[in-house]
Parts: sequence; C-alpha cells; structure tokens
Amino acid sequence: MQPTELLTTLLVSIGYRLPILIALGVALVMLIDTPRGKVRSVALSALALLLAVAMIGGVLSAVPLLLIASGNYSSVGSMNTLFSIGHLGLSLFEAVGYVLLAWALVQALRRPQAPGKA
Repeated sequence: MQPTELLTTLLVSIGYRLPILIALGVALVMLIDTPRGKVRSVALSALALLLAVAMIGGVLSAVPLLLIASGNYSSVGSMNTLFSIGHLGLSLFEAVGYVLLAWALVQALRRPQAPGKA
C-alpha cells in the first residue's frame, strides 16, 4: 500500500467519525453552561465516555490498516479476534454512555418547572 493510499484511507476513516465527534463536542459545550448538580455530572460523564469510545474506536479501526500497510498480514489475521473483542467492549461502553445520557435527560425532564418558565 502506497503512503498516499494509506493517508487517504485514514482520512476517510476520520471523516466518517467527524460528524459524531462534532455533535458530542457541541453537546459538551451546551452542557457546560448548565447549573451544577448530579444530573449535569452524569450527563458530562456520559458525553465524555461517548467521546472516548468514538476516539478509541477510530484508533482501533486504523490499527489493522496500519498493520497491512507495513506488510504484517499474518498479524492482522491472528489479531482479528482481539479486534473483535475490542469493538464489542467499545459497543458495551457506548451503550452505557447512552443509558447514562438517557437517565440524565429523564431526571432533568422530571424536575418541576419554576412558575413562569416554559
């Protein structure tokens, strides 16, 4: 694999994750301006977890490509199970992040509104 092909493939891989990373960054910025409390802390933790999972997933997806580019075809085959387990673990962490985010949203929506606020 030529260096330009490798760079192009890595940039495309990053491009697929970029909208999610931007959305999580925007959500993080919006959440920072909210009052401190347990719900905010859980929501911030959930967003941080989802952001970490997205970044680690990107790195985990790039590793086989880098191994192939360096000519280590046998390592990719032998590490396939490890990559699958890694992606499964990331999916579980992502699910936990979504559940935490949903919990924070439900808690925020169940709070009584102050009179005059809608």
